[in-house]
Amino acid sequence: MRPTLAVIDPGTRVPELDCYNRISRNSPLPTTYHLPAQHGMDSLERVQGHTAGVVILGSGASVNDREPWQVALNAWLTARLDTLPMLGLCYGHQLLAHLLGGEVGWLYEDRTKLKGVRQVPLMADRLWGDAQTGPMIVSHAEVVKRLPDGCALRGASDVCPVEAFAHQRLPLWGFQPHPEATPAFAANNNVPFTEDPAILAFGHGIVDRFSAFVADR
Repeated sequence: MRPTLAVIDPGTRVPELDCYNRISRNSPLPTTYHLPAQHGMDSLERVQGHTAGVVILGSGASVNDREPWQVALNAWLTARLDTLPMLGLCYGHQLLAHLLGGEVGWLYEDRTKLKGVRQVPLMADRLWGDAQTGPMIVSHAEVVKRLPDGCALRGASDVCPVEAFAHQRLPLWGFQPHPEATPAFAANNNVPFTEDPAILAFGHGIVDRFSAFVADR
């Protein structure tokens, strides 16, 4: 079996198949799709010896919950933090920070959820190159409030204190927005989106660079 890129969708409501399909079409490696919140860990256990990298998508759950599926997924990921490249997106971003020892909490006391499109400024990084700013879909109420030791800030805005981070030693990255999002994702999650879908290419490019990074290792 060839090495694969595992896309983990921890969504509890609607599988984000359109996001997965876009990642899969543009990945140099074969991809596998996993729904631990809805279908358990069996599929991940079956591919574990062949996984070359991991993308963790969003979820309506909180990383501070301790649902049985979260305990199992957290254990699976923790055992591989030192060996596999990982890209965490929204919930996945918060989850990586949480597993590495950071703090995740509500952005606002009333737990207001931010939905829409936000300009996300990024600092220079080995994954995407020079500092740059671009639009990404957002849908979140929690944020990373304290970065884990060993991680560096890679993006911040007036709205969100940690838009992106990178581990300083390991190939681990997190994004609070949804660079993987498609118009179908916006519809699935009731995110207002009336812009030209072409603007999503900024975020898609970052996800695709991660897929290429995994393939080149």
